[in-house]
Amino acid sequence: MPADHSLLIKNGILLDPLNGYTQTVQDIGINDGRIVSIDNEIFEETAATVIDASGVIITPGLIDLHVHVWDGVAHLGIPADPNCVGKGVTTAFDAGSAGADTYPGFQKYVIDVSATRIKSFLHISSQGQLAQKIGELTDLRYADVGRAIQTCETFKDSIVGIKIRMSDGIVGENGKEGLKRALEVCEATGLPLMIHPNASPISFSGMMDDLRAGDIVTHCFHRSDTGILESDGTLHPAATKALDKGIHFDVGHGAGSFSFEVAEKAMRQGFIPGTISSDLHKYNLDGPVYSLLETVSKFIYLGLSLESALEKVTAAPARAMGMLGEIGALRKGAVADLTLIRIQEGPAEFKDALGAERTGDLRLEHVSTIRAGRVYAPGVFG
Repeated sequence: MPADHSLLIKNGILLDPLNGYTQTVQDIGINDGRIVSIDNEIFEETAATVIDASGVIITPGLIDLHVHVWDGVAHLGIPADPNCVGKGVTTAFDAGSAGADTYPGFQKYVIDVSATRIKSFLHISSQGQLAQKIGELTDLRYADVGRAIQTCETFKDSIVGIKIRMSDGIVGENGKEGLKRALEVCEATGLPLMIHPNASPISFSGMMDDLRAGDIVTHCFHRSDTGILESDGTLHPAATKALDKGIHFDVGHGAGSFSFEVAEKAMRQGFIPGTISSDLHKYNLDGPVYSLLETVSKFIYLGLSLESALEKVTAAPARAMGMLGEIGALRKGAVADLTLIRIQEGPAEFKDALGAERTGDLRLEHVSTIRAGRVYAPGVFG
């Protein structure tokens, strides 16, 4: 007689306040890649495989809204599975590594063959992020609206938004026109825009005026003069206006886009990011980012509760991308994407993207990942 559950997780500490789990000890039964049972007691005899998760926190599979995983092509790219599923992230959103010229390869050689669920923001530049020293929008011929729209339609199951980087060295003199074209693609496709606003030739308020409800500002705690803080450290009025308009602010830590000082000043003024993401890529993989869980740990140091910090890498990004319920949730019928975490107490040293150091009281440690019902232990990808 076949087992009722292909996998049973016993005695885990469930953490998903949205679905009523606030560090509640329960069992989770999984079959055919979905959660089929959550109960106080599910008997081991019903399962083909049993995991004892005593003392371990179980959350919905972590969601990273900003990564770069076009390995071997985009200059930022890293292998997806060792750095996503292998570190607790079940769903990753690539933030513009590929454009219309390179997206077919990205789909074939990364998205289609990865254990990690990968969705993507298509770069408005058709070359994507191929070269570090050549700005992807310094030549406007790459910002082909028609080709971007066509690519979104061809790969509509994996492309969930448009990406533009607005830094001066990346857009040159084409910032205003590049943003206009990116928004044209968004209007034609109904997709949101993710904007990287650092050191832009366009003012912060100018960029915010052009964005629409549902658009995403990543790198929200960067330190350049086109960020959420005025020169005196007060919150920019345009940031409050953007929040009121329904614009979503995301962390996007990265190699140069997260400042403890900016985050501390902003959060003291009531500015809390909508989502926490890593912007994990080749230049920060070995520090200061390391992983999404490391970034979450920094925000617990900054004052977010464990529940609030983890909500910003589970339900919040799922909701922002219109996927809540299918992912980002511990509930019957949802995809069996789960992340198992242990709290490592004691002094935890953290660095921001500028080298500033802080010492926290704890760090979140990855125990294992379950992606669509399959278990991935740390190091499984080498």
